[in-house]
Amino acid sequence: MNDRLVSTAINILLLLLIITFASSTHGAPPASVKILFEIKMGDLTIGQGIDTLQHDSKSYWLSSKITPRGLASLFLDEVERESSGSISETGLVPERFTEKGNKKKGDSEAHFEWEKKILTLVMREGQQTVALPTDSIDQAVLPYQFSFKTALPEETIINITDGRRLKQYVYERKGDQTLTTPIGILKTAYFKKIVASDTDRQFEFWLSYDHHLLPVKIRFVDKKGNAIESNVQAVSIN
Repeated sequence: MNDRLVSTAINILLLLLIITFASSTHGAPPASVKILFEIKMGDLTIGQGIDTLQHDSKSYWLSSKITPRGLASLFLDEVERESSGSISETGLVPERFTEKGNKKKGDSEAHFEWEKKILTLVMREGQQTVALPTDSIDQAVLPYQFSFKTALPEETIINITDGRRLKQYVYERKGDQTLTTPIGILKTAYFKKIVASDTDRQFEFWLSYDHHLLPVKIRFVDKKGNAIESNVQAVSIN
């Protein structure tokens, strides 16, 4: 192989590396973002979701509020989840999580004591402490965790709490998908929880490349097969 062919091969390799690196990295979200979701069960609109994220690159505050609409307000609760904590190289690191408005299960809290490696869960039934693994987050943080990572993982093993328990899950990146939304046609990274059977609770989310990998679609399926989808309607930057 002559010098010209070697030089061409090296240039092509470098170009491929640059493209790969550029497609896997992204900047952190703006300091203050609000996302409006329409929540549907099948073809029926059952409510509205408003997520608010604020951060200063060192600490964050996240609120996720679900408000039922129409007849859905007769059987769905107005629930608000809040999470706050710090930001590290690995993403969001929760320190406190709360869920309010759940009439069936009651309000709940989770306090992350990282130095002691203890998670304190506060529920209607009482208080409990459990061991706190390194890769632990709360329910509200999950769809936003990848916005603060330097690259998208193909598979993530993560411990998640809802303030009542801490359980390990595995999420797999299923490739990219294009969504048609009220804010435009969006190329998204698609993640899905790995489940043992179709009767297990399922959770999926889509992160927009055009919006700092913030969530623009979230889908939950319960054990009975009922699916609830949150689809983006607007994204505002303050």
